[in-house]
Amino acid sequence: MAILTFIRDRLARHRAAVAAVVAMSIKAGGALLTLTVFTLAARAMSADEFGRLAIWFNAMSFLAVAAVFGQDTLIARNFGEYAGKGDYAQAWGAYRFGWRWTLISGAVFVAGLIALAPLVYPDIARTALLAGAFFLFTQTALHYSSHSSRVAVNIVVSETNRELSWRLVLLAVVIWSVLHQGLTPAEFFAAAAIGQILSLGAQLIYMRRSYRTHSVTLLRDDDRKHWFARGLAMWQSAMVEAASLYFDVMLIGYFASPAVAGDYFVAARIANIFMMVLTGLNTYSFSHSANLYFSGQTQKLQDILRMLVLVGTAMVAPVLLLIYVFGVQILTIFGQRYAAVYPTLVVLATACFIMSMSGSASVILLTTGHEKLYSRVITYATLARVALTAVLAWAFGAFGAACGWALINAPLFMALAAICRRACGVDTSIVSVLTYLRARPRESATLSTDVAGPGESKPTAS
Repeated sequence: MAILTFIRDRLARHRAAVAAVVAMSIKAGGALLTLTVFTLAARAMSADEFGRLAIWFNAMSFLAVAAVFGQDTLIARNFGEYAGKGDYAQAWGAYRFGWRWTLISGAVFVAGLIALAPLVYPDIARTALLAGAFFLFTQTALHYSSHSSRVAVNIVVSETNRELSWRLVLLAVVIWSVLHQGLTPAEFFAAAAIGQILSLGAQLIYMRRSYRTHSVTLLRDDDRKHWFARGLAMWQSAMVEAASLYFDVMLIGYFASPAVAGDYFVAARIANIFMMVLTGLNTYSFSHSANLYFSGQTQKLQDILRMLVLVGTAMVAPVLLLIYVFGVQILTIFGQRYAAVYPTLVVLATACFIMSMSGSASVILLTTGHEKLYSRVITYATLARVALTAVLAWAFGAFGAACGWALINAPLFMALAAICRRACGVDTSIVSVLTYLRARPRESATLSTDVAGPGESKPTAS
């Protein structure tokens, strides 16, 4: 009952809870759309074809994170810091600085992809390559636009267009292709890119409105050198995180086969529901952490983080139980052959549940001036995980890769929460809720003792 009272109390007192539920609901909607798209693709393609699509999708997603050059994380730090001080000329100057580097880096990565991909994959179709490059550029721009609109406008504008709008366009095209002529990678990536352009346009309209409300006449970028150095550290961390998210499928495709990579991809996409919830926590944390931390409101930040991880855990616990009980039936939605992937799904889902209970430590470290510390920790951990995953994937296929991923990532996220507690003074994990609940009876007993007046009896132990 204490936990229910706590939830009811906090829902009434904090907008953070409502905002977190909204953000995570949008993320869940995006995850559901993604599952639907890939379910249709898996049923429309052979095992090898679907595996190759999964490998290319992961490769393009990784390159998009690399191409944004850390500017998506940097703008969350910079805009929150300067806006918190009322310096909107510098905040919007940082926004312009971020767009400049995002577009330059995105163009360089697209040119590199078009030039180098035929050397690595000589049999790749020209149309598929160009569609993939188109998707890479739009995905890069959407990364930066979404993160900047999250801190400058609101979560709804940012996440609706980041998670839902473009996926709806992609889903419509995939359904049409499957019903009429079959699905090709070129159609898949071209449809996704067109949807992302529409999402990007909507975000830019809202950003322009936000800019006008601040009445900034002259943008300033006095801290360009600091921004570049800070963004470089964030870029390194983002690269390592992206490798952790996307390399597994590519490694399995190389060490095993495209079909095995497709098996792992299906299990990972279902388990990704947990990571979507964690990303929802990160979404709200991104928009407030720098502002609250640098304005000295650490206790308020702790209250928000406590509520976020509680809401997130409450949402994913039933999902974990559902996977344990009905995992085989869920997998067969993609096709009967995927029922054999159930052990892989259980391992990934369990690890992701543990990671979600660790909260938004990565965001707090990145946006409060500890990006170098975070970069070192995540780099060493990811190198170990990639090596372990490669060995286990070669020996045991998709299940081995899942074990390698889980054995490194679950302890890593718990360690990051502990590092955040020591470095930043806030606890992002579910432990913060348990600590709060243990402290409440003591606070109540102290308060009742303090308010007892002269001559009044004070509580005694029974």
